[in-house]
Amino acid sequence: MKIKMCDHIDISGIRIEASESVFAICTVDTNQFVTYSCKKCFNDIKELEHKIISKEEFEKYLN
Repeated sequence: MKIKMCDHIDISGIRIEASESVFAICTVDTNQFVTYSCKKCFNDIKELEHKIISKEEFEKYLN
C-alpha cells in the first residue's frame, strides 16, 4: 500500500499536534493508499472514499 503525505506535514522530526493531523486509508478506483494530512488538505480529499485511522495504525504501515 502506498504512503502519501501532504506538503504541509513536516516529516523532519517536528511534532505536529494530533488535532491538526488526519490519518486515513483512502480508496481511489480500487487503489488504496494511506495518507497523513493536515486538516486543510484532508478537507480537499474528503470526497474520496476514506476511513480514518489512528496514528498508531498509520505508523504500522511505515514499518
